[in-house]
This record gives sequence, structure tokens and C-alpha cells, in this order.
Amino acid sequence: MTEYRFARWINDQLARKGWRAADLADQAGIGRSAVSRWINEGFQPSIPNARAAAEVLGVPLLEILVESEQLSVAEASAYSRARSLSEVPDDELAAEMTRRITNPRRRKL
Repeated sequence: MTEYRFARWINDQLARKGWRAADLADQAGIGRSAVSRWINEGFQPSIPNARAAAEVLGVPLLEILVESEQLSVAEASAYSRARSLSEVPDDELAAEMTRRITNPRRRKL
């Protein structure tokens, strides 16, 4: 069986949390078959699935995109350089705030 870089990384993250692949899928609201394909077939996650997985794993989205080889380290580094909030367009700030406020997984009960 071929071991894929992203599969190895996902398995390390699952071990760190004491989870199985099904736990990740359930916690992130991702189909179990999608997570299985990441691990067993070397598929890359879609951006929405990568975002959901990053949130429940507690890792930056950029890390998942690099580990799944959708971005190079150089590309991620170039983007992740801190921008002053004054440099971020208002529509991006508003969209991010809306996403954070309306995302039910981020709400604390």
C-alpha cells in the first residue's frame, strides 16, 4: 500500500487527538468516504472540507493545504505574512466576521 504524505499527516493528527478517521469526519461534518479517500487513496480535500477539518483539528487551514500539496511552503509563507488590518479590504473583513459569527461549530454553549 502506498503511503501518501497527506495521509501520514492526517493519521498523525488523529493519533494526537485519539481519534479515528470516522471521528474526524463526524466532528467536521465531512463524509466518512471523503476522509477515507484522503487516507487510503491520496485524494486532496476540497477547500470547504479542508477548512472544516482544520477547525476541528485546531490547525491553520494553510497547514492542511501545504500538507495536502495544494500549496507549496513558499506560497503559504507569502500569504501568511501578517497584514495590518488597515490593509485588508472592508468586504474581506466583513465576510470573515460574518463567517465567524454565523458558524454554529464556533459557538460555545
